[in-house]
Amino acid sequence: MGTVNSMNDIATHSVGARLEFSNIRKSFGNTVSVEADNLTIEPGSLTVLLGRSGCGKTTLLNLAAGLDFPDHGSVSYDNQILQGPAPATALIFQTHNLFPWMTAEENVAFPLRNQGMAKSDAQEHARQYLKQVGLESFSGHKPSQLSGGMRQRIALARTIATKPRLLLLDEPFSALDMQTRRMMQRYLLSVWNDSAATILMITHDLHEALMLADRIALMASSPRGHIAEIMDIELTRPRNPEDPAFRAIQQQLDRFLEHETLLAEHDPTLESTDQQK
Repeated sequence: MGTVNSMNDIATHSVGARLEFSNIRKSFGNTVSVEADNLTIEPGSLTVLLGRSGCGKTTLLNLAAGLDFPDHGSVSYDNQILQGPAPATALIFQTHNLFPWMTAEENVAFPLRNQGMAKSDAQEHARQYLKQVGLESFSGHKPSQLSGGMRQRIALARTIATKPRLLLLDEPFSALDMQTRRMMQRYLLSVWNDSAATILMITHDLHEALMLADRIALMASSPRGHIAEIMDIELTRPRNPEDPAFRAIQQQLDRFLEHETLLAEHDPTLESTDQQK
């Protein structure tokens, strides 16, 4: 049986994938849901898409994953235009999607076994990933025996176990209480540092965006979903919400979202739909 001495033995440390959206247009029916003229996600970066519901954030995420394709323009992964699911890519959603009949260890080991790893090695690796998210002592528990935050940590461990070069997150912590959410943010930063994956994440939480992001892409919904502004966040980590610079950026983001909300209240065509989310 192979041995694992530390997370460094199983982390990839390879450069994350590079994403580029070029002159993207995506429509549903007669409605243009989203457009992105030039948006580049640099390797190993953590970029947050921030905007009100209905502005096209999830559409962009689906395009990045290669689960959907633009009507016009292209999405490139490492300078290759996507024509199918993006390679070495993992997604995490609001729901954990764990197998309820499997233990935490078995859930994390499952994708490793699918990749051809021997059962004993997969189990050892799974325990190491669970240790990284603080759940090593719960390896024998099934999802029904764990809290929502613990289940999301297992989902994060399982995802990182596949060593993705691109990690796509669609509001993965939105259903959690505030304290658990803050803890999950710290775990995400930890596994990101170890994996060197490129992360593209959706959130509605200004605090979360500022605690995590290298860059924030502000998405507006009028006249259609588009990138209104890209902000480089140059605050050092770990970030302090009491820092005047942190507060100043948070106020700027709050004004943007408030403006977007007021626009939506006066324009019924901007009402959110599942397809336009």
